[in-house]
Amino acid sequence: MHKFLMTSLAIVGLVFALAAPAVAQQIIGGHDETTENHKGAQWAAAAPATPSTGPVLAGAHLLLSEIGYRGLNSATCADSTEFVEIYNPTSEPVDLSNYYLSDVNTYYTLPVLGTIDIFLTGSDFAMRFPNGAIILPGAYKTIAVDGGRFKRCAGVDADFMFFNAGGPTTAIPMVDVARNKPAPYPTYGSYTNTAEFVWLFYWDQISDLVCDVDLVYWGSGSGSNWPVLKTTATCQDGPDADVVASCYNNDVGPLTQGFVVPASGAGTRQRVGAEGAETLVSGNGCIAGGPTAVENSTWGTIKAIYR
Repeated sequence: MHKFLMTSLAIVGLVFALAAPAVAQQIIGGHDETTENHKGAQWAAAAPATPSTGPVLAGAHLLLSEIGYRGLNSATCADSTEFVEIYNPTSEPVDLSNYYLSDVNTYYTLPVLGTIDIFLTGSDFAMRFPNGAIILPGAYKTIAVDGGRFKRCAGVDADFMFFNAGGPTTAIPMVDVARNKPAPYPTYGSYTNTAEFVWLFYWDQISDLVCDVDLVYWGSGSGSNWPVLKTTATCQDGPDADVVASCYNNDVGPLTQGFVVPASGAGTRQRVGAEGAETLVSGNGCIAGGPTAVENSTWGTIKAIYR
C-alpha cells in the first residue's frame, strides 16, 4: 500500500468498511521474498562483519542487511559472533513489536497456537522483538544469537539478543516464541554454518496468516535447513473472531536463484546494493512494505470496525 494522507485513508477505508465483508488478513500480497537474488552483486561472500553500520540501501520495507554465521571457536575468536542485522530503508520509524525472526520452516503456523514448534533434533530459534522496540529511518539494528559472547568477541554490544550464555551485555532480550525445544541454549538455538535460512516476518497477533518481510539463506541446503515454499493448500485459522481458515498465496519461487557458500568458514556476508528483484503480485509479502506509521494508526483501527 502506498502511503496516503491519514484523512484520505480514513475516508476510503471507512467507506470500504461499510460495504465489504470481514476479511481475515489485510497485509498479505505484494512483494514475494522467495524471488530475490541471493547471489552476485547483491551480497558479498565472506565480507568482514560490520554490525550496526552499512551502505544506504534501497527498499520499500525492512531488510535483512547482514548475517554473521561464524560459530564457536572460529578462526578469529573463541566466542560466537553469530548475528543478524536489519535495516530500515523507509522514511518512517517502524514499530518492531510485531516483527519476528526465525529459521524454522513452520514459522507461518504461528497464528494457530501463538508459538512455533522447534524440530527436536535441530538448532532452531523463533523470536519476536520486544514490545515498544523501534527502528528509526535509515537505522540498523544488530541482533546477536548470544549477547554476551557477541560482545566478548566483537567488542561492542548488540542491540538485541536471542540468548545469553556469555556474561554482561546491554543487548535487549528478544521474546522467545518457540516450544518443544530439545534442550536449553547453547545446546540448541544457533545457526547451521553449512546451510541455513532466516525469515523476517510480521504478524499482528490477530490475523490468520503471517506476512513475509524478508528472507536470506546460505549454503547448499535441503530438508529442514532449507526454506520451504508455501502454497494455496496451506490454510489455517488464527485467533481472529471468526472460525474460517485463510489460505496463503503461492510463493513465487522456486528457490533457484543461487546462494553464497561461505569461503573457508569465514561466515559473514552483507547486502551491498539495492534489495533486488521481487515480484510485485501474488506471493505472501507485505503490501508495498507492510504497515507504515499511518497504516498502524488508522488502517488497523478501520480493520477492527468491520472484522
